[in-house]
Amino acid sequence: MIITRAPLRLSIGGGGTDLPFYSSKFGAFLVTAAINKYVYIIVKKRDFYDEFLIRYSKTEKVKTLKEIEHTRVKAALEYLDIREPIEITSISDTPAGTGLGGSSSYLIALLKALHAYKREDVSAKKLAEEAADIEMNVLKEPIGKQDQYASSFGGIINLEIDKNNNVTVSPLNLSYSAFEELEKNTLLFSTGVSHSAVEVITEQKKQAESDEEKMKQMHIIRDIGLEIKKALEEGDVKKFAKWMNVHWEIKKKFSKMSSPRIDELYEIGLKNGALGGKLVGAGGGGFLLFYCDGNKVPLREAMKKAGLKELPFNFDRDGCKILYDGR
Repeated sequence: MIITRAPLRLSIGGGGTDLPFYSSKFGAFLVTAAINKYVYIIVKKRDFYDEFLIRYSKTEKVKTLKEIEHTRVKAALEYLDIREPIEITSISDTPAGTGLGGSSSYLIALLKALHAYKREDVSAKKLAEEAADIEMNVLKEPIGKQDQYASSFGGIINLEIDKNNNVTVSPLNLSYSAFEELEKNTLLFSTGVSHSAVEVITEQKKQAESDEEKMKQMHIIRDIGLEIKKALEEGDVKKFAKWMNVHWEIKKKFSKMSSPRIDELYEIGLKNGALGGKLVGAGGGGFLLFYCDGNKVPLREAMKKAGLKELPFNFDRDGCKILYDGR
């Protein structure tokens, strides 16, 4: 039996510029962070059975790869040429559709486990590239490379993507005090609204490619990623919070990114101690991320009164890893 885990992520700055419609023309820059909320994968050989057993929100028992309904499981098994029946079970710390990159984290943890099953070592970069290849080229999903790299590498990292889709990863050069301040004062609240990232991203692409003004806003989002990196590396976490506000105001100009309810919750946050914030992920739902420098009680009470649940977290430093290998 093999058990792996892969962290979920927070998009800190520049999110969306990793989408191929933008990065292939202009390049991308992002700051992203892995958190200690995970997707877990358990892989076990089925010596005495002739069926695949796949457990997630439903259970599949099938005899051939062709019959597997779970697209990521089917694609990963085909990608690594695993044909014999095995058992795959997944557990997640959060529901799907919450803007924390869970689909990519699932695939990262699955590929790590399957490589271990084949007795293969795999680097963080290769793992991220394999997951991106499957999602973008095999499954034809209109996504970028942020989620796979954040989950595979862990930590708080810069991602630079050139026009040929090559990714350069570097750790954010944070002082200990800035890291501690960021971790202590950044809060996540679930809006209770799930969303389809594919739908939101498809609409964003359509608008940016047909409207010159919207494409200019994408340029601004990329520049904000650079400004956020600068602010955090200089230890000015309050400036980071202000840039988050600017980031969110720009992203809201794309349709389907927000809603009257999310706008209302965002304003409640700012009126109750948050210096800045944004909706995490593609948009449309998921989690609100706030930075609150000082007394966090009013913000927590206001969000609770509004019906939101907090997701306490710390930053993950390990990336995807094998927790148990009992072959």
